[in-house]
Amino acid sequence: MEFSKFVEKAILYDKRNTFSKYNGDLDGIPDVLKDLYRESNPIDVEFNNIRFFPVEELSDLQEEYSYLNAQFVFATCNGDPIFLHDGCVYTAPHGVKEPKWELLSKTVEAYFTEL
Repeated sequence: MEFSKFVEKAILYDKRNTFSKYNGDLDGIPDVLKDLYRESNPIDVEFNNIRFFPVEELSDLQEEYSYLNAQFVFATCNGDPIFLHDGCVYTAPHGVKEPKWELLSKTVEAYFTEL
């Protein structure tokens, strides 16, 4: 999947947004996001109130939001997790005992295109 348009939009949105190539292990990253992290690891990226997390912080992020039983959390919006589950992108309110998931997009590609 091609993430270059997202990267361009994020940098145009705020020149302080920083991406970098990542050459380390991506075993815990879902296949659909590996190109993003390999080619454009979001070192310090906030776009439309969404904070994207770099590879180095993803393990801690999964632990923090483990109560969701989601496949993979990769970003937050005002503290609410944004995550993958069965190929779709969802969000849910943070700190709620039994959060109701909200579908943001039916595919990762559509999610990043619509940002």
